[in-house]
Amino acid sequence: MKRYPCTGHVDLRGFPAYLEGELGASRHNLQAFARELEGRFDAARIVLTNSGSSANLAAAFALREVTDTHRRRAIISGFTFPTTVAALVTAGFEPYVVDTEPGGFGIDPSAAERAMDVDTSVICVTHFLGFSAAVDRLVEVAAPYQAQILQDGCETMDTFVGDRRAHQISGLTTWSFYHPHHLSAYGGGAVIASNERLQRKLESIAHWGRACTCHVPDLPCVAPHGRDHNFWYERPGFNLEMSELNACFGRFQLARFDRDEAVRKQHYGILHEALADLDGVRVWAPPKNTGSPFVFPIALDDPLRVERVCQWLDARGVETRSLMGGAITRQPAYALLRNDGLKECQALSERAFCVGVHQTLPEVDVMAVGRLLREALGC
Repeated sequence: MKRYPCTGHVDLRGFPAYLEGELGASRHNLQAFARELEGRFDAARIVLTNSGSSANLAAAFALREVTDTHRRRAIISGFTFPTTVAALVTAGFEPYVVDTEPGGFGIDPSAAERAMDVDTSVICVTHFLGFSAAVDRLVEVAAPYQAQILQDGCETMDTFVGDRRAHQISGLTTWSFYHPHHLSAYGGGAVIASNERLQRKLESIAHWGRACTCHVPDLPCVAPHGRDHNFWYERPGFNLEMSELNACFGRFQLARFDRDEAVRKQHYGILHEALADLDGVRVWAPPKNTGSPFVFPIALDDPLRVERVCQWLDARGVETRSLMGGAITRQPAYALLRNDGLKECQALSERAFCVGVHQTLPEVDVMAVGRLLREALGC
C-alpha cells in the first residue's frame, strides 16, 4: 500500500446513525438524493443509476432513439473513458476519435468541426480529469448538423463553462459517484436530461424498459391503467437503478460536498505552488470559476524522463497515474477506431502523469508529495 496514494479512505464517522434514521421507506433516499442534487447543482431532471458507466449506457440508448437511424457516427475525444465509448458502441453508434486542444485535455472544437459530416448525430464531450471542455463552442459545431451533445462529467460535478453550469448548456450529462470521484455514494451515477422527453426515455431504459414513471415525483405517468400498469414495457431496457443504500450514502456525503470541494482546491493549489517555477515542467493553473480537478496532472518537456521520475516517486511511496491510459486508441479494445491521428493527445499522453488531490488525503501528505515532486523534477 502506498504511503501517498491518489485517494484515501472516505470518512464514515456518523454514517451508521444517519443510515438508521434515513433507510426505511421504499425510494425515500432515491427521491431525496435527486432532490438534494438538484438543489445543490441546479440540475433538474436527474435520473439516478447504479454507476457512471450505467449512466453513459442509458444516455447512449436514449440518444439512439432521438437520432436518425441512418446517422450513427459519434465524434469522441482522444481523452475519454472506455465505458463511455463502449456505451456508444453498444447502442449502435460508430465512434470517430478526434484530437484534443493543444496543451489541453478537452476535445478540440476545430478537430470536431473538421470531422463532422451528414452521418454525425452525436458529439461526446468528456470533461477529462475535471477540466472543462469547450462545450459551448461544440454546441455551435453541432448545430448545422442537428447533432446531439453528450457530456461525460464523471470526473467533476461542479463544472462550469464560462458563467454557466455545463449540464445546462445542452444535451445529456452523466455523473459518477464512484468512491474516488468528487461525490462518493460508494457506487452510483446519474444522467441529467435537458428536457422531459429525454428524461422519460432515460427512466424507462434504466427501469427495465417499462413505461410507468409513478416513482418519479412531478413526472406524470403515461403507462396504461390496469393490472399491468407497473409492467408495461415500451422498449428494451436494463436494470440500471441506483440502490437505496447507495443513495443514502450519497446524501450523507453531499452534505459535506462544499467542504470537500474546498479541500480539493486547496490540495491542488499546494502542488501547483510547489512546481510552477520549475523549468521543463508543465503544470496547469487551478481552474477558475469551476469545479476542482479530479487529479493533479504534470507534463515534462522530455518524455524520456517520465518513466524514471515515476519509478523514483514509486520507490518513495508516491502513487502516480497515467492520463487514464492515454489516448483511447492506445488500448487494445479500441485500437481499430477510426481517428484523425490524435497528434496532440498522443504527445501529451507520453509526457504526462498525475498525482492525487482528493479530499481524503491529509494536507501534510499533500505537502510531502509536493516536496518529493520538486526533488524529483528539479534535478
